[in-house]
Amino acid sequence: MDPKTQNLIINIIIVVGFFFLIRYLPRLTAGVPFVDPQVLKMAMDEGYDPMVLDVRTEGEFTGKLGHVPGALNILAPDLRKRLEEGGSELEELKGHPVFVMCRTENRAPRTARLLKKAGFTNIAIVKGGMSRWNREGLPTEGAYH
Repeated sequence: MDPKTQNLIINIIIVVGFFFLIRYLPRLTAGVPFVDPQVLKMAMDEGYDPMVLDVRTEGEFTGKLGHVPGALNILAPDLRKRLEEGGSELEELKGHPVFVMCRTENRAPRTARLLKKAGFTNIAIVKGGMSRWNREGLPTEGAYH
């Protein structure tokens, strides 16, 4: 194999590796499980009353994709502030099932790490976020079409 072909192959491997790392790094560093939307739906259906923490903007929360029925909409910076102040309504939920939701699952890992650091013990991130929730035809509130 000539050196130009070798260099091309090495560059392709590096680029593919970089994209793989960007895609899966949040999963590796979240420290909590990623679950299919059906797991959250089943928990809701079976009466476990999970807290769904949606970290999208208010416009996204009430926008085209809507949100999971009963979800709490708190942006990560606001959540950090609430947790640092202590005594918030979130304190009583530390052992409660918490499912973190965003649009695609890119923002959720950061929030999950924040919750874990604050002492939450039963956290999961919904795979694919609200985009996947909608694709699977699961119930929403607040959506406009």
